Amino acid sequence: MEEGLTISAAEEYCTLLCVRADGVAPVVDLAPWTELEQLQTHARRLLGEHRSCHAVEVWRGGALLDRIERD
Repeated sequence: MEEGLTISAAEEYCTLLCVRADGVAPVVDLAPWTELEQLQTHARRLLGEHRSCHAVEVWRGGALLDRIERD
């Protein structure tokens, strides 16, 4: 690890959980921290790729930022 590095991985990345209707998250994706709108677009793309998932939750650290549900 480099000296002076103070930013934790939790601050640099968001976790996107693809959640089924029963609450199980069979797909987990990491995305670099960026504007929430870009993360929401990424979440909608994941919903299109993973048809068994009912929603995508966007997490940063221990905070739930958004939950995008299938239309």
